[in-house]
Formats: sequence, C-alpha cells, structure tokens
Amino acid sequence: MNDSIKSNSRHLITACLRKALLLVAFLGLPGAFITAPLAATVDEVVVIVPADSSIEFLSKTGLRAIFGMRSRTWPQGGAIKVFVLEDDDPVHNLFTKQILQTFPFNLRRIWDRRVYSGTGQSPSVVKTEQEMRDRISMTANSIGYISLSRVDAGVKVVSLQ
Repeated sequence: MNDSIKSNSRHLITACLRKALLLVAFLGLPGAFITAPLAATVDEVVVIVPADSSIEFLSKTGLRAIFGMRSRTWPQGGAIKVFVLEDDDPVHNLFTKQILQTFPFNLRRIWDRRVYSGTGQSPSVVKTEQEMRDRISMTANSIGYISLSRVDAGVKVVSLQ
C-alpha cells in the first residue's frame, strides 16, 4: 500500500509539473505574439459617429448603456445603430477593456442574454476597421469605434466625459 501511494504521488507530481510547464510556456507566448503586434498596430481607440451627427460628447455611463444595448435612441431622437468589430479583434478588445472597462466576453454575454430573452438585439458586427468607418459614415444615428489613425472626414470622434 505504501508503494502504491508513492507511485500515485509521483504520477501526480509529474502531471502537475507538466501542466505548470505548459502554463508557463503558454503564458509566455502571448507577450511575444499578441502584445507586441497590438502596440505596433493599434494606437488609440476612439468612438466615432457620422460626420454630420450632432453628437459631440458622451459620458462613459451613456456609452456603456449604448454598447450594452440598453439605450436605444439618441436624446435628440432617432434609433441608435451600434456597430462593433468581431469579438477576437484586437481593437475590440482594447475598446471593451479601456473605454467600456469590461471584458469582451462580458459584453457578448450581455448581448446574448438580451437576444435570447427577447428584450433586445445585438449590435451589427463588421469585420474590419475600414468597414466600420464606412458603415458609420453611411448610416445615420450610428456609433462605433476604430483606431485614431483610421479616422477620416466621413466620421467624427466623440469626446468621452
């Protein structure tokens, strides 16, 4: 019985060490492959509306309500059309973490809950920042986000308070 306990202990220790090494290797990779490209390709994420929109400022609380699909109309009227990038897009991750101060999976959970409960809808998903900028510039009462370097005359940056 003593030998079986020693054998099980050795197997358990070996398995834990393997998992720990895999975890260390896995955690080391994102810093090399994700963090560096993010810093090189994403400067600052900004909230945008069409260039002819009267929206100049939004509070962070108001922005969270809009992207959480709780606010459905602008104060001056008109249904809000929300555009977002795909869940795994680096700009989407920065937007949700830095500006909305939540995690992308939390935002997805909120949208899914609203859709499945029948109390709301999810935002329109676009594949690229260029598509986001184009859709925002052509859609009245829309809102989205892109990297600051992608802003052009068709969209306006909204100041956050």
